[in-house]
Amino acid sequence: MPATRYGVSPWLDRFPASKRPAFPVFKSKGPVEAPLVVIGGGLAGVMTAYACAAAGVRVILLEADRLGSGGSGLGPGIASAEGSTSFVDLQAQAGRRVARAHFEHMHRAVLDLAAAARRLGIKAEMDARDAWRVAPVGCPTKALQRDVDERRGADLEAAWHKPAAVARAVAIETAGGARLPGWAQCDPYRLVLGFARAAVARGAQIYERSAVTKVTFDRKVATVVTSAGRITAERVAHCTGEPTPLVKALKRHFRFEERSVVLSAELPPLVRKAVGPRAGIVTDIEQPAHLIRWTGDHRVMVAGADGPRIPARQREKADVQRTGQLMYELTRLYPDISGVLPAYGWSMPVAQSHDGGLYAGPHRNFPHQLFALGTGHDPARAYLASRVLLRHVTGETTPDDEHLGFARSL
Repeated sequence: MPATRYGVSPWLDRFPASKRPAFPVFKSKGPVEAPLVVIGGGLAGVMTAYACAAAGVRVILLEADRLGSGGSGLGPGIASAEGSTSFVDLQAQAGRRVARAHFEHMHRAVLDLAAAARRLGIKAEMDARDAWRVAPVGCPTKALQRDVDERRGADLEAAWHKPAAVARAVAIETAGGARLPGWAQCDPYRLVLGFARAAVARGAQIYERSAVTKVTFDRKVATVVTSAGRITAERVAHCTGEPTPLVKALKRHFRFEERSVVLSAELPPLVRKAVGPRAGIVTDIEQPAHLIRWTGDHRVMVAGADGPRIPARQREKADVQRTGQLMYELTRLYPDISGVLPAYGWSMPVAQSHDGGLYAGPHRNFPHQLFALGTGHDPARAYLASRVLLRHVTGETTPDDEHLGFARSL
């Protein structure tokens, strides 16, 4: 039986090297000008580049490494249809109007993302699924039931189900759970490459291994500096998922953690039969929570065990330990999986905003610049952020865009 691969994402590992696109390094001896420079070649970056290029904006995208090689290619590929894991908490911190805007737009983003992927012919295995947030046996359910009630009171889709109904849906013994419709799952790396191809077809210029070292600005423009040249831009979009050293002042809005992800070996037929229904995405009320999805080749993926970021010298040991921890925690929900080995175990960086919501749009301290932060490497959050940035670039913002940006916390 093949050994577990640690520190490697299966999305990148399984993608044929011969089909992986290569883009040039940005080099320029003279001045370069562009209406929009996008920093970051993950999900939010390529989606923003595509959206703006399709709207007729000339776009230059700069990626420090390879497209999708950061958090986007390390995520579990789950597109959530909720603005935060807790509507109650987001509502308490930002107000009902803001919380409802986040949830409504996220629900729509999943549908719009799936439609865009179909229209563009992106083969990223987009698959619509309901999600179930469950309370394990012995855990209190009052907070989860209240969250469902508050969502329903805000005209959002959610339903509370008793243990027997949850067991029929996802084959887990629980104290009850909430059905959250409208989620999806996909191959996030193929999604990155698909939107990158679509962006290039619309005229966007993409450069890899072109790290941005500095962004300066004056009253009229911003200047993006790399080791091999500079670009003067009307707008700069930081689509990096979290604040980088380019904008250190924004780090105060986030807490920085690391999430582990495990993909199992193929489940034997008897285990698949014992596990039963595998139609839904599963999450729970544990702290930190787990995210569980099933793949088309009869494997189970689980993400969780959030914790402090690990220094590079300790990475290998931490991946081994956290992989074992996650597999054990998975068997507490699905005892029949006990004995199944992990095929891959790796980690991903996560930056959570203090209210759990997305930040997409401008910040008053950074003229000519836009941000897509707190996306959590969620494809739906990335897509929503790209649409918000498009509206800012084209001057077609909506009242809700302010709720999705930094204005709610300034």
